[in-house]
Amino acid sequence: MKAQASHKAAQRGSSARDLSRALLQALGVHLAAFGLLWLGSLSWQPERPEITPSFTLVDASPYVEAEREEQLAEAQAEEAQRRLEQARREEAERQRALEREREQEQQEEQRQAALERQRQQQLEREAEQARRAEQQRRQEEQRRQLERERREAEQARLRELEELRRQREAAQLEREEQERRLAEIAERREAEETRQRAEAEAERLRLAREQAAAEERRGTLREEYVATIAELVRRNWRRPPTAEPGVECRVRVVQIPSGVIIDQAVASPCNADQATRESIISAVERTEQLPYEGYEDVFEREIDFIFSYDGD
Repeated sequence: MKAQASHKAAQRGSSARDLSRALLQALGVHLAAFGLLWLGSLSWQPERPEITPSFTLVDASPYVEAEREEQLAEAQAEEAQRRLEQARREEAERQRALEREREQEQQEEQRQAALERQRQQQLEREAEQARRAEQQRRQEEQRRQLERERREAEQARLRELEELRRQREAAQLEREEQERRLAEIAERREAEETRQRAEAEAERLRLAREQAAAEERRGTLREEYVATIAELVRRNWRRPPTAEPGVECRVRVVQIPSGVIIDQAVASPCNADQATRESIISAVERTEQLPYEGYEDVFEREIDFIFSYDGD
């Protein structure tokens, strides 16, 4: 509303300025005409007619109306401002009233909360008193129960002592009888154990002799097995020109249970040159298969043997 009044006042001000400009323009035209007439009278000597100045009156009622409208707009703007201020005061008063209501509500809530806390505290005190009373009752009941259990336990202990005394007497008699029987059994067991130890010792000595003989036979058989492998390789060996007497090399062969060689290598120690080493590997490859039948007990997947050359 204030903006509309300002706009109308601006319009009225613009209209007033336009009227003032028109009035000044009209007055300027008349003054210019009057000046031209006066200059003409100065240059025209023969005849000087009487010149009556003429003036055009401008109606000033539009300016009065514009001023009246401007005053009215100002009055309306003042009235709008006054109403706005009144509305602001009323809004502020309403806000203060709302704040007072909220404060009263908060005070009422605080009072209700205080009453609720008091009620809760009273309930807690009553509950605590009830809990203590119940606790005392339970403690008293537990004390009486413990007393009953103590008396019953004492009576049970006396009965157990009497039963234990009777059992000890019976056990003593039984133990004496068992000791007599155990003594007889121990004598018979000792005699039996002595006989069994003698038989076990004799059997152990027999097994030991048999195992020693088997180990000796197995060791001899393995030596024969390794020597046979070395001899087969030596037979297939083709001595290179660089090989000299005194060659000793450890050779490792890998075989499958049938005796077929699947891998071979010269291992340390070996004092042969490279050509001699390669000739030894070639001899193993030409051997192709190692002896198996008759050597099953000493068969090994990997066999190491010494290849030697003394110049023979």
